[in-house]
Amino acid sequence: MADEPASRVRPMLAPGSGSPAEASRPENALEGGRYHIYESNPAPWWIALLWAAFLIFGVIYLISNLLR
Repeated sequence: MADEPASRVRPMLAPGSGSPAEASRPENALEGGRYHIYESNPAPWWIALLWAAFLIFGVIYLISNLLR
């Protein structure tokens, strides 16, 4: 199945007799004996830099307003 071209790969659906929530459970085999494949998608480095800047600004803002 992994070597099939993208045009021939069908979407993974829950079995007709089951709940639609079964389609999101990676440990259950779906039709055709296939499983979900989860790929990690880490955030880029600049997102971490943005959060760090936000937190540093927040701490500085809090301290400067508490000292007034």
